[in-house]
Amino acid sequence: MKCDAVIEKIKARVSGIDAAGPRKVLGVFQLTIEAADGSHELVVDLKNLKVSEGKVADADVVIVLKDEDFIAVGTKAISVHEAVEQGKLKITGDEALFQALVDAI
Repeated sequence: MKCDAVIEKIKARVSGIDAAGPRKVLGVFQLTIEAADGSHELVVDLKNLKVSEGKVADADVVIVLKDEDFIAVGTKAISVHEAVEQGKLKITGDEALFQALVDAI
């Protein structure tokens, strides 16, 4: 996938969070990234501070976007709000929690 570098940044950022410190976002986010070679699933668990490949049944928020749009959002070439408005990023689940995530990144 083209967005592997962005995924590595997410992993590094999550691993750098102090588990004992105050956190603004406590949720499980399921990312579905649509790439040329098919869909890829990524779980960003901010409750347990883990990022892993795969799918989780009890995600608080599900986010679906294309590989190139994930790169654009991850590198801040486009804001999350713009991606949502343009239909490049689709979410289902807890919108307030998604907004908290957006505000934190």
